[in-house]
Amino acid sequence: MANEPRKREWFHLGAESFARVRPGLYDHPTYPCPICLTTFTIEALPQKQLSAEHVPPESLGGRELLLTCRSCNNSSGTKLDAHAKIKEDVQLALAGRLVLPHRIRAMFGDLVVNAELHASGGKYSLRVPTKINKPGTSDRLQSVARIGAQLTVEHERYAELGAKISWFRSGYLALFAVTGYELALNPAFEIVRKQILECDERKMITFTSEVPEDIPLTVRRILRVLAPEWHRGWAVEFGRYFVHFPALGDTSFYDRMAAHASDPVIYTYRHMGWPSGPTFGRSETASA
Repeated sequence: MANEPRKREWFHLGAESFARVRPGLYDHPTYPCPICLTTFTIEALPQKQLSAEHVPPESLGGRELLLTCRSCNNSSGTKLDAHAKIKEDVQLALAGRLVLPHRIRAMFGDLVVNAELHASGGKYSLRVPTKINKPGTSDRLQSVARIGAQLTVEHERYAELGAKISWFRSGYLALFAVTGYELALNPAFEIVRKQILECDERKMITFTSEVPEDIPLTVRRILRVLAPEWHRGWAVEFGRYFVHFPALGDTSFYDRMAAHASDPVIYTYRHMGWPSGPTFGRSETASA
């Protein structure tokens, strides 16, 4: 967890970045939340109005990278990140690579029970804990769960759009951490922030891509897209997920991406690494 001196350092780095883009706007250091752009002074830290944000979400192996406001940080967990985590758990369950038990619903005929799916060495086992079921479930289960009985498994449901926007949000925050407010306040990124904030509705046809290879989520990279010519923006990689962002000033980027959505595309990237902390425009990535 980021300590208070580290948070203050991040605040002042961000405030300096904002002052470079909007010089003279405030007479005191000011840090706008990179998502909602609500402005905060240094007093917001002890008041817990600004908090350290995990990128990607902590549940998906992320670590604290920058500051966002408490409202934006808290709302993402229930509206977005939970869906991304459930999707990953389902993928691991289907691949037989679960590390922790996966909650499911199991149906034996008319009997529906809450169960835990375990996987080891490509083999599955099912456990029905008493504590997550109604009293008497175990007795009923013994009468129906016999050899040859049909079993139907239902995984926990998730919203695909919510999962996609969770990765989109993490990609935007990673990119912001290395570019700062020159990016966040650029007109091309207004629709990005709008999609993150108004996450119940799709604002553009496509903004993500997913490769079929099983790439660990620990593979994280910021990429400058060199080809195809119609892209020429940014991509942020989280394992098999890629989230796409425009170059500064490119307000028609997502229209072009939608137009090429069904085209076979071979991307050429320049790898820009992954931030160990926020630099907000003082890195090579920001000037590339």
